[in-house]
Amino acid sequence: MQVDPYVSLQWWAADEPYSDLVEAFRVIEAADTLRLSTLLRYVRLYGNSEYGGYTPFNHNQVVDSARVTMNVVKAVCDTAVSRISRQRPRPRFLTHGGNWSLQRRARLLEQFCDQAFYQGGLYQLAPKVLMDAAVMGTGCLKIYRKGAEVQFERVFSGELFVDPVDGFYGQPRNFYQRKFIDRQVLIRLFPEHRGEIAAAQRTTDTIDYSATTMVDQIEVLEAWHIKSGAGATDGRHTICISNATLLNEQWDKGSFPFVFVRWTDPLLGWWGEGVCAEIQGMQVEINKLLSKIQRAFHLMSVPRIYVENASKIRKSFFNNEIGTIIPYSGQPPVVATPPSLNREIFAHLDMLYNRSFEIAGISQLAATSMKPAGLNSGAALREYQDVESLRFTTVSRQYEEMFVEAARQVVGLGRDIYAEDNRHSVVVAKDSKTIDVVDWSAVDMDADSYVLKVHPSSSLPVTPSGRLAFVEQLTALGLVGPEEAKDLLDFPDLEAKLSLDRAASTLIDRNVEAMLDEGVYIAPEPYQDHQLALKKVTASLMKAEQNNVEPERLALMREYLAQTHLMMEQARQQALANAQGMMMPGAPPAPGMGGAAPTAIGPTDGTMPV
Repeated sequence: MQVDPYVSLQWWAADEPYSDLVEAFRVIEAADTLRLSTLLRYVRLYGNSEYGGYTPFNHNQVVDSARVTMNVVKAVCDTAVSRISRQRPRPRFLTHGGNWSLQRRARLLEQFCDQAFYQGGLYQLAPKVLMDAAVMGTGCLKIYRKGAEVQFERVFSGELFVDPVDGFYGQPRNFYQRKFIDRQVLIRLFPEHRGEIAAAQRTTDTIDYSATTMVDQIEVLEAWHIKSGAGATDGRHTICISNATLLNEQWDKGSFPFVFVRWTDPLLGWWGEGVCAEIQGMQVEINKLLSKIQRAFHLMSVPRIYVENASKIRKSFFNNEIGTIIPYSGQPPVVATPPSLNREIFAHLDMLYNRSFEIAGISQLAATSMKPAGLNSGAALREYQDVESLRFTTVSRQYEEMFVEAARQVVGLGRDIYAEDNRHSVVVAKDSKTIDVVDWSAVDMDADSYVLKVHPSSSLPVTPSGRLAFVEQLTALGLVGPEEAKDLLDFPDLEAKLSLDRAASTLIDRNVEAMLDEGVYIAPEPYQDHQLALKKVTASLMKAEQNNVEPERLALMREYLAQTHLMMEQARQQALANAQGMMMPGAPPAPGMGGAAPTAIGPTDGTMPV
């Protein structure tokens, strides 16, 4: 019976899979030639350069050209990406009607993901991944662990491969990545394979990597195979070079360690389509017209002097001197500047440029950072931006979903690290200025206990003037008070001043957090804003009761409110006594000559039943 050669290349079933994996990859690479050449064309259109290839050894082989350019592809892609990526989506862990303990874990998971995103530079990589999607159709973010740290990496689509048959329905079970890594770095990563790495060749069957360079990089293949079903053990993750298997481990996850963003989902297959695929015809025609215009101007757009043969005029008579006398016989010379091109060519060029923005769903005003005439109010501008953003609803959701999937994979990596080291602790971002270290067991929660949703880091306008106008409207409507308005403004230039104004509210929030999260009682200070404390702590107490917080911690908050009431009553009675020229028994002396400061009232002076 004849064996199917493609079935025989099931590298995930081999004990030493490097030879089968390399051969299988070569077959898929050959079948993917058209996609790779298309990606290279898109990159050339966006970069306006004739890149030689998409590998480290030939990408900089650019053919120099002095032609005139009007790069509408880059203008459209840059504008669209800037508009979508100006928000910083933030995943939220929502519990299924959970109690306070589950909600606290969910909040810690959010803080853990916030810190992981910040430390890994996700918010800097995300716009680049989105740009890859705009140019090449599919952007890719790889999420992996390096020791006990979570790493993020933007991966070029030309380094990723999917069998076209395997990816026909959009759910491939095999995924491949090719990367070029320095030989010494690879030896440090896999010291047990030092000999094989040192002997690996830089040349493959398809590409010559022996170009003149001081860098010694070799081709490394990494592949994943998703297991065939629940309970199956055929899932595999393999890293190899041409002559050795560097890593071969079981892969139990149901997905690949990547997050994908597609500008437009394909009707068939795996890879998406981007802006370049939509307007590449426009860009090619624009380039042809510009080349024609350039040649025509060089040939035709110069003055010409017509002289009769019998006029006896010498060429030396034509010079730059002012008032030059030119003797002639018969007809005088005629100076003519003929039109170089028909005006319809320029109108056609403008039409192509404008239509490219319309196809992508972008107004030229947005591309040039200009607002339409007559839109002056903040509400009108926000409505205009909302309408213009409808065209990008689908890709915006994919961009937000990238952060949701990234959070899901970050939590999964945290579990993997904790499974290897049950003493593993994680860093969480408590706020914009404070971090904390907590044990993973206090953070982790079952996937069935929460739902991941994404919210923008701020729904307020991004410009200072727009944010100020919006906050003023909220304040005028009575939806927020002065203290909340200061928090919403969040102007860095005014941080020093606003932080002092918010100090009273921040102190109360810290005390509430200590009592609820840590079970530590912090008594109210006599000099703090007691009215604000009553309002915020009472609201926090009612919310804590709804969330089934432990009675011991609720008792701490009630004690806090009782102490606050007592201090307010003492201050009221002292004010009455001062007005009558009397000193209240047991009260501290009033401020003034020889008196004490108002802070002399202690937090435990007197008692009040709860």
